[in-house]
Amino acid sequence: MLEDPFDGQVSDMPINRRRHRMFVTKNTEYHLRLDECVGVRDRESGAWHRHHAALRLRAIQVPPMGHDHSWVGRRLQFWGRDTDVVTSPVLEVARPEVECLPRYVSLERSGLIDGLPAPAAA
Repeated sequence: MLEDPFDGQVSDMPINRRRHRMFVTKNTEYHLRLDECVGVRDRESGAWHRHHAALRLRAIQVPPMGHDHSWVGRRLQFWGRDTDVVTSPVLEVARPEVECLPRYVSLERSGLIDGLPAPAAA
């Protein structure tokens, strides 16, 4: 039995171990692993933004796992050493499709930048 810290109810449900969530705004999908932005995709074109200011930044606050619905209508705010990013209001929070995971910045292969091979070692 587990107690939900938000409502004090005891539950037989297992702990949610999912780490990836997708926050959808009017024009953009923000893909997070826990609180880190690991992917940003344009909703209209489906193109991944490789140089978006939010990439690799941490969200100041995100809803606890299982309480994503409470974030609809709110904005994500990311902070970094040199920049902050505030999104437009969140329309939906969902699990990303498994096909998205290899596109995430943190899963890019070492030595590759935007699909170009690294220069040969001297």
